[in-house]
Amino acid sequence: MKNIVTIGGGTGSYTVLSGLKNIPNISISAIVSMADDGGSTGVLRDELGVLPPGDVRQCLVALSEHSDKVRKLMNYRFQNGALSGHSFGNIFLAALEKVTGDFALGVEIASEILKIKGKVVPITKDKADLLVELSNGKIINGENAIQNTNVQRNGIKKIFYKNKISLSEHAKVAILNADAIILGPGNYYCSIVPNLIIGGFKEAINKSRAKIIFPVNLTNKLGHTAGWRVSDYVRDIEERIGKKIDIILVNNKKPNPAQIKAYESEEGKGALVLDDLEEKRVVRAPLLSLRVVIRNKKETFQVSRGYIRHDPAKLTNSIKTIIEKN
Repeated sequence: MKNIVTIGGGTGSYTVLSGLKNIPNISISAIVSMADDGGSTGVLRDELGVLPPGDVRQCLVALSEHSDKVRKLMNYRFQNGALSGHSFGNIFLAALEKVTGDFALGVEIASEILKIKGKVVPITKDKADLLVELSNGKIINGENAIQNTNVQRNGIKKIFYKNKISLSEHAKVAILNADAIILGPGNYYCSIVPNLIIGGFKEAINKSRAKIIFPVNLTNKLGHTAGWRVSDYVRDIEERIGKKIDIILVNNKKPNPAQIKAYESEEGKGALVLDDLEEKRVVRAPLLSLRVVIRNKKETFQVSRGYIRHDPAKLTNSIKTIIEKN
């Protein structure tokens, strides 16, 4: 039995976990960012004082072995009334935190109810308010504000938390006991980096003997990583964690014209990540989903939608092969 840890948040973690749970003889721990403060999650954080449930909900749904109806229930988003825009799963997790007094305990109870394969672990129990300081001195306050700000125009001086944020004990144990750590994919500054800068994370990952697998993002985000190549992501991550990535997993399948058109309508031209690394640790495979995602314009809260995504089955097959070889 191999211990596999994923680190990330949002759609990226959902994609990895929904396929990963089908690999036999592995134990999964999904470590999830707690920096989210947008949409339904942000409203619940502000009004109820709870930790952000959105990314945790997605991971629980991805790992659930329950029926499709139960998974649809967790993702059901109310369309009318006072709850308009909120997903049932977010409200459910917020209620569990209120009842138990501990978000992590609430997640454990939800895990039992949903019959998930593995564990979902909040990376911290602390209230995590993410900030970015730009090179001109301006401070961008909050993950959602960062998400919607062009931080490349002036450049990022540093990305940090408002208060001291510490790695949870459960997350630390999972990292130290891991055989493989899958870092990403996902929104770089809003889903990946927030985990890397948690107090104690760098020390834990450097003590871990796990192989670090990095599935590189398929696309760059306009105003955040526009023009980045594979080498840029690798260099930035390695500088933050103080350790080499062992396996760099790169897609070698070009999106179809419909996907490119849909993506470029929002993110501009030239957003695909350029594969520029020729190293032994680079593994290339066709990882792209051919499905074109349609945006729901009726959603009350803004929800990020990726038009170009990894295919869960293809990504899983590549990760499975890597794990077996290493």
